[in-house]
Amino acid sequence: MKTGYRLVGLVVAIFCLFLLNSMPIVNANTDHFTNSVVLVIGKCNTVSTTALWLFGFKFVYNKEVIIQANGAEGEKINALILPSKIGFYFGQENIFIQMEGAKGLFFWGEKSLFFHNVPPRIFAFCKAVDIWVSY
Repeated sequence: MKTGYRLVGLVVAIFCLFLLNSMPIVNANTDHFTNSVVLVIGKCNTVSTTALWLFGFKFVYNKEVIIQANGAEGEKINALILPSKIGFYFGQENIFIQMEGAKGLFFWGEKSLFFHNVPPRIFAFCKAVDIWVSY
C-alpha cells in the first residue's frame, strides 16, 4: 500500500515539474532614469509618500514617491520622463513608478475634497534624482 502512494506521489511530482517547466516566465521591464523631470497624468488607486496631503495637493521636497496602477478597471497612467534619457509611457494599465529624491508638485484625487473619481486622478510634475519604471 505504501509503495502505491509513493509511486502516485512520484508521478504527480514529475507531472508538476513538467507543467512548471512548460509555463512561460513573466518578466517586468524596468527602466532607470537619473536626474530627470517627470510628468505623470492619469488615474490610479495607489500613491504613497510620507508627506501630508492638503486638499489633494502636495509639494514634495526630497522624498520617496511611489505611483502604481495595478490594472484595475479605469486605471491608466501616461508618463513623460526627460532629459537624461527620454521615457514615454502612454496608456499603461499596469505600471509602477518609484521616485527617489523627488521635488515637485503632486495632485491625487483620493485625498481631495472636491474631485472624487473612481479611480482617482493623479497629476505629478517633479524632478527626481532616481526614477525606476516597471511595466
